[in-house]
This record gives sequence, structure tokens and C-alpha cells, in this order.
Amino acid sequence: MASIIKTVDLRKAYRVGSDVVVALGCINLEIEEGQVCCILGTSGSGKSTLLNQLAGLEKPTRGSVYIMGKNISKMTEKQLAHFRQKSIGFVFQSYNLLPGMSAVENVAMPLTFRGISKRKRTAIAKEMLKAVGLAERMKHTPAEMSGGQQQRVGIARAFAARPKVVFADEPTGNLDTKTTREIMELFLNFSRKQNITIVLVTHDRSLANYADRIVTIVDGAVVGDTPNKSLFDVEQEEAAKQAAWENDQIPPEEGPEQPAPEGGTPSGQAKAPPGAQPAGADHDGKNTVDVLEEK
Repeated sequence: MASIIKTVDLRKAYRVGSDVVVALGCINLEIEEGQVCCILGTSGSGKSTLLNQLAGLEKPTRGSVYIMGKNISKMTEKQLAHFRQKSIGFVFQSYNLLPGMSAVENVAMPLTFRGISKRKRTAIAKEMLKAVGLAERMKHTPAEMSGGQQQRVGIARAFAARPKVVFADEPTGNLDTKTTREIMELFLNFSRKQNITIVLVTHDRSLANYADRIVTIVDGAVVGDTPNKSLFDVEQEEAAKQAAWENDQIPPEEGPEQPAPEGGTPSGQAKAPPGAQPAGADHDGKNTVDVLEEK
């Protein structure tokens, strides 16, 4: 498949006093369209810096980042803002919802910058909230929702405009195990159905198991890049197999037994051909039992 994100000799360095700290070395990376790619690393490894570079939130010291063939490293801030509004979605660990707005208003808000009418963007927001299981929470503000519900709103907002790429920075860092699983299933569902590329940054290996590819970064350098069978796909396959097996175990429906017609044979029983002896009769037409008694 064609790559949607590409970095060429990407480098980011910071000056701290008289020292130069290299946050990213020479990074050359390509991410395919529709792929769920996890950037895995510990705190201070450079993974968040790499995400900021890929999303155009920071300028590189050297090298370039391409998204959909466009060099975003050369764009002005105004051009970048327009590009992100049209093609990029974000999901953050801290949710980043506007506290004075309802769930519907938070999801609809980014659509405002795309010139979509209020009526249409409200309708889109409502459909997205239904898709993430928040049909009963549309009018609630962030303060009236749990952390998992707020993150669902964040996901609905990120995918509402059908972006080409969604960047997710530790999206489940504040959530429990059960909610984390539900959130990751939402990510994968949207990615698979809409062919959206997801770049997921995390330190959690269990979260990385949901990705199609795991890129491991240490001290600003890529030290591992391996394909992975997403846990989401494994679970979907197992569920499909289980459903198929259960369907195979259902016995076929049996119709009611048909009574024999008057003077005839029961339904399904073959009639004897003309002149044939009844079962158990001898050659004189007598029943075998009768013959034995006569003897």
C-alpha cells in the first residue's frame, strides 16, 4: 500500500544552556494508509517529540515530514492550521474538551472551521456520539461525565470530520483496563471502516498489541520496527469462529410426523410393488409366525 506519512532524515535538537540535546536522531519512517502504527517508548525516549513532528506541531531542526505527499515542514503556521483542520485529527490523554460546552457542541466545534452549517454539523456530532455509545450524554458537559465518557467524546470529535490521519498521544493513560479496551476497540473500528491512518504514541505494551505495526524508539532513535497482528483483529476472528460454530450446532428443524392415509402407508414409507409379499410372509402368503405355529 502507498505511504501516507513519510519522514526523511528527520532530526530535532534543543539547546539547553551551553549543551545541545538531540531529541530525535536521523529518523526515516514510512506509514501506510489505513495502518494503525504504534510508536512505543518509555518516558524521555523521544516518542512524543516524534508525534509532534509528524503532526506538524513542531518544526524539525533538519529533515522533512510528508503527509499525503505534502511537505508540512515547509508550511507556514497558517497553511499548517488549514491542513490540520482538513486532514488531521487529535486525541489527547487529558481529553482537551471545552468545559463550557456540551458533548454535541464539543464534537461539532471543529466542523465549524470547515464551513459546515450549524444544522449539518450538529447532525454529524449526534451521529458520532451515538457511534461511541453516548446517545444519552449528548447534552452533558465534561464535568458531568466520567473519564471514559470524556475520552469517547474526544474520539467522536477526532473522527467527525473524517480525517486522513488521527494522532493519539497516550489516549488511555487515565483510564481503567476495561475502559481502555473499549476505547481501543473504538479506534480500530473507525480505522477499519473509514480507512483512517492512526499513529498511536504510548509506553504501554498492552496498548501496542492493538496496532498493526510497532515502532520502538529509544533515546531518539528507532531501534525496532515490527509488523503486528492487531489484538482487535484476533478478537474479531475468534468471535466470528465462535458464531459460526454455534450456528453449526443448531439442529435442523423437524416437521410434524404425517399420519398415514387411510388404507395407505405412513408418509415417507415406500409402497410395496404390486404382487410383492408383505415383510415376514412366506411364499404361500402366510406370515412366518403362523407357519411356525402350524408346524
